[in-house]
Amino acid sequence: MTLVLIVGLGIQGKKRKKILDQLKIKSISLDPYVSNANYKSLELIPKKNLKEITHILICTPYNDRLKFLIFFLGFNVKILIEKPLISSEKEKNFFVKNKNKIKSKIYSAYNHRFEDSILKCREVLKEKKIGKLYFCKMTYGNGTARNIKDSKWKNKNKGVIMDLLPHLLDTSFFLFNKMPKNKSIIFKKNFENKSPDYFKMNSTNNPFFMSLDVSYLYWKNYFKILIIGSKGMLELTGLPKWGETKLLIGKRKFPSGKPQILTYRYPPKDFTWIREIKYFIKGQFEPLDLSKEIEIYKIIKKC
Repeated sequence: MTLVLIVGLGIQGKKRKKILDQLKIKSISLDPYVSNANYKSLELIPKKNLKEITHILICTPYNDRLKFLIFFLGFNVKILIEKPLISSEKEKNFFVKNKNKIKSKIYSAYNHRFEDSILKCREVLKEKKIGKLYFCKMTYGNGTARNIKDSKWKNKNKGVIMDLLPHLLDTSFFLFNKMPKNKSIIFKKNFENKSPDYFKMNSTNNPFFMSLDVSYLYWKNYFKILIIGSKGMLELTGLPKWGETKLLIGKRKFPSGKPQILTYRYPPKDFTWIREIKYFIKGQFEPLDLSKEIEIYKIIKKC
């Protein structure tokens, strides 16, 4: 029998609990601040229930995660951790020290890997349909600056860099099997918050140019990936959680002229969360790529 422990009933925890309920997967919850959580602390969970837990979703603020990882290290469970996997030197040291114990039990959550449009981009790139890559620009923006300002734990330290940039870094790795180099030109600004609410990085020392842009100041939610190559281009606009997503695949016309465009449209229904939970619960996910997660941490730390 599958029994999932949800640690943290904030926005992500509630979202994941709703999906588990839809899938009729039994779950219990732990949160010291939410009245309807089943337990307020680890110590209050009966030993019998602890032994029955098969999967754990850690959906807490970054500073609270390590104690749960240490506690469940010796348990025969699968553990999902909200991105980014590593948020501090202590977490990095834990994963490096215990890499052989955790590589097949830890799953780092990046739901955008399950977007139909991004999967299609990956397929086209693997088939080398747009030729040699020249440059890629990615933007992820929403209008949550005021929500972040009112948050007790998000409006500090790295802000949008810790929140949205990991998605673009992981997407870069997912599409190209590489991320921007550490030596990048960066720009960040605190327009409305104590922490950065706008960030941009340009990496020019990759085999191709990469530009990543994240912000809480797009008052209309905005997501875009533009990839230009020697034979054509990919242009993905939107995410299904916000509305229709459109993917354009352009075949270059030589020597110049209007390219031949193939258009894919994806309906405004977000399947990524349920797909990710199913993928995680089955327990057949790939071993943890710790080197990739450490690279994401290093980039974020530098920013």
